[in-house]
Amino acid sequence: MFKTIIDSFLSYLSMQNSGTKKARAMDSQRWNKVQELFEAALEHQPEERDVFLRKACSNEPELHREVAALLEADAQPHSLLANMSGVGMDVSEVFSLEGKQIGAYRIIKQIGAGGMGNVYLAGRADGQFEQHVALKLIKLGLRSEEILKRFQSERQILAHLQHPNIARLLDGGRTDDGLPFFTMEYVDGAPINRYCDDHQLSVDERLELFQTVCAAVQYAHRNLVVHRDLKPSNILVTNDGTVKLLDFGIAKLLREEADDAAPATLTQIGQRVLTPEYASPEQIRGATVTTASDVYSLGVILYELLAGRRPYELSDRSPAEVEKLINTTDPKKPSTVALAAAGTEPTAEAISLARNTQPERLRHKLAGDLDNICLTALRKEPERRYSSVEQLSQDIARHLAGLPVLARPATLRYRTQKFVQRNKIGVAATAAVFVLLAGLVGFYTNRLANERDRAQLEARKAEQVAAFLSDLFKISEPSEAKGQTITARELLDRGAEKIEKELAGQPEVQANMMEVIGTVYQSLAQLEAAAPLLEKSLALRRELHGDTHADIARTLWVLGKVKAEQGDYNAADSLQQLSLAMRRELFGRENEEVAQTLSSLGKVKYQKGDFAASDSLAHAALAMRRKLFGNTHAGVALNLDDLGWLMYERGKLEASDSLHREALAIRRELFGEENLEVAESLNNLGATLYAKGEYAQAEPLMRQALAIRRKLLGEDHPLTTYNLGNLAVLLEAKREYAEAELHYRDILEKHRQKLGEAHPVIADDLTDLARVLTAKGDFDAAEPLYRQAIVLHRKSRGENHWLVAYALNSLATMFYEKGDFAAAIPVYKNAIAIYSKAWKTPNQRTGSSLLGLAAALTENGNAAEAEPLARKGLQIFRDSMAAGHWQVARAESVLGGCLLALHKFDEAEPLLLSGYETLKVKRGDDDALTRRTRALLYQLYRAIGKAQQAAQFEALP
Repeated sequence: MFKTIIDSFLSYLSMQNSGTKKARAMDSQRWNKVQELFEAALEHQPEERDVFLRKACSNEPELHREVAALLEADAQPHSLLANMSGVGMDVSEVFSLEGKQIGAYRIIKQIGAGGMGNVYLAGRADGQFEQHVALKLIKLGLRSEEILKRFQSERQILAHLQHPNIARLLDGGRTDDGLPFFTMEYVDGAPINRYCDDHQLSVDERLELFQTVCAAVQYAHRNLVVHRDLKPSNILVTNDGTVKLLDFGIAKLLREEADDAAPATLTQIGQRVLTPEYASPEQIRGATVTTASDVYSLGVILYELLAGRRPYELSDRSPAEVEKLINTTDPKKPSTVALAAAGTEPTAEAISLARNTQPERLRHKLAGDLDNICLTALRKEPERRYSSVEQLSQDIARHLAGLPVLARPATLRYRTQKFVQRNKIGVAATAAVFVLLAGLVGFYTNRLANERDRAQLEARKAEQVAAFLSDLFKISEPSEAKGQTITARELLDRGAEKIEKELAGQPEVQANMMEVIGTVYQSLAQLEAAAPLLEKSLALRRELHGDTHADIARTLWVLGKVKAEQGDYNAADSLQQLSLAMRRELFGRENEEVAQTLSSLGKVKYQKGDFAASDSLAHAALAMRRKLFGNTHAGVALNLDDLGWLMYERGKLEASDSLHREALAIRRELFGEENLEVAESLNNLGATLYAKGEYAQAEPLMRQALAIRRKLLGEDHPLTTYNLGNLAVLLEAKREYAEAELHYRDILEKHRQKLGEAHPVIADDLTDLARVLTAKGDFDAAEPLYRQAIVLHRKSRGENHWLVAYALNSLATMFYEKGDFAAAIPVYKNAIAIYSKAWKTPNQRTGSSLLGLAAALTENGNAAEAEPLARKGLQIFRDSMAAGHWQVARAESVLGGCLLALHKFDEAEPLLLSGYETLKVKRGDDDALTRRTRALLYQLYRAIGKAQQAAQFEALP
């Protein structure tokens, strides 16, 4: 139908231009060409369409005229098209769907147009609930098999992409006319470049926002989807700073081997949906598209976000010129482009102002690392770009942390420059250590190279060097000396470089050194550096020793711990299983190394939600050490403490209490009172008592542990700081907010000084501080801290780590306490989704988020949706905790409130009464949960007409 109208319209135009001459018929080939150009032009902003057409139709003025006429008609539906009375069609029906119902949705207005379909803002029309969606409808006239296939492909791709920064697929179907449509999450936001400029985001803030984009694209890549049309208009940012990636209309599934045999609509410049300004060289050429193409497009976007201009100016260039420029000319550095010559638009002053700085400062900020990061992403050859979007994001993280970036050659001068910038104090001492390190490694590697007939002897010496270097590195760890963490990282980076290059001829020594350095990286929580070194060590050892060897088993065990800390629990599980099987084969079924691996595997099983296996493994490790060493042994105490932690995490607090007390008794007998392992048990027992709500008993234990660690380790040691954090949590629970906040701020500052802004532990500190600010009612101060923590957790631990969910849950709770229930709901849902991926079986953290979501839904008028969530949350806590625990009482209160809203008074009353009595005892009359439950009881008795009972709960005594 749409083709018929356009044919008639073009005939009409032709008659208007040539008097009585009849318009020539539009054959199929001509129609396809006009249609393709028309749809492609709609992808551009109105002010860009004329330039686009001049390029695409440079040798066909008649084609240019026809498409331009269509665009003019599309832009002015009530003027030119209104004169088409002779066509015999109701044109408004075709060009406007406002007010029409499609499926369960009513069209409100058109908000976008793409190559295959138009996008409309639509509202739920069936009265079930209020909801605004973005509805994408295939365009009339576009019913070819290829177009229908692509439309279905986009819907399928969206259905498989469940990510907080990708617009979600909600629904789909067909219209009464058989046209396919689907609905997506409606995103009320601005293109990322405009958002950054409107909010005058600094360069660092832009980089952090861009990393969120990278996380979404990398998620798509992990799910075998290449976007192929990344550009600012497809990356929206909402007012609250949430990034949403849109428009997978020309995305490619990597698993589809026969995907698009390079159709003309996607490979000819000027006649495709993609945007040349952001397309990779291989896309411009029509070559094979891989994830590297998305890396390139992200490089263009990053370049534009930083420099205020794109790397290539394509205006007034023919398709051939565009292809030649992008494929043969290297872009200028962003730092140069940002300070363009006077008279150009936008001016250097305007660009720098939008970045909250001045022109020369902007140039200095971009020069160096950021220039190189952009230019690496924009390399012509796909294989020379970043190997993945994740690697691009990690390089940005390195820059933000002040560490050397991959995009710049790792010269000694460059590393020295980076060190001096970050740590001006102590440069001389660090330089001396570097000289010592270089001399030691150089001396022994030189002797190994020159005296190969004595290789075995020198290998043993090199192993001694490895042990010495390990000790040398450890003096710079947070656990060994003040203020040396950054120096340790520099030492490690330098050592890893030297070992990689200069011990290549000694694989056994090289493998040993790699494990040493990888293990120290792990102790510094530099997991992204630890994992590849350990993997290389493992590969070398397998080449040397075959499949089974004690060294291989040990490396598998260490690498498994690293993977667990990174949140890759499946990989950690496999590695620990391999290590366990190998150690059993080598040492027998009852051995210290076997017990060690059983314990580590048990922790991984817990993180995966396999609680039965976790319990079994932890008990097996404990029983084995008792059999090997007797009851009074440090290894037994360690296993008791580990098992106590597992019981704590599962909410089995009485068992946790007993295990920690037993571990404490053994350690006191072995080591006396002032001992670090005794302090560990005191701290763990105190944490368990805190969880039981026994604050008075917990506090002296925590303070005693803190005093021991301060005396033996000093004020600034990480274990001392960790203990101080636990004490602050207890004080927060006691509503002693001033002291708790003081401790949280002190911890955050210490960690920033020692570990830098980008270290994962900073995210934990930010969450703790934000939580106490929330408790004080300082929501404006708390919210940005939560958001910083979420971004940092995602960067350092990945999208689906449970700590991301924990921070999201805390942010949602802040919204709830603030009374912004609508804002809390999607954040709670996001947290629950991540918990569900992280753990096979729901635990207390999942239960807490379920209850938070249920409470928010109830307050927001959706009690029916809340009820099953509240029931599930209550069941989780009843299964894992004793009846008198305040968490069970909270769950009873939430479900009771939900049932009250649904007028299920008989079921609500006993739940609310039980919850109130427990909360009053465990948390006190003045606690927020207690007061909220009291208010619900008042409402309940008022609703059922029991005025006397209502009066008992009307006000606090």
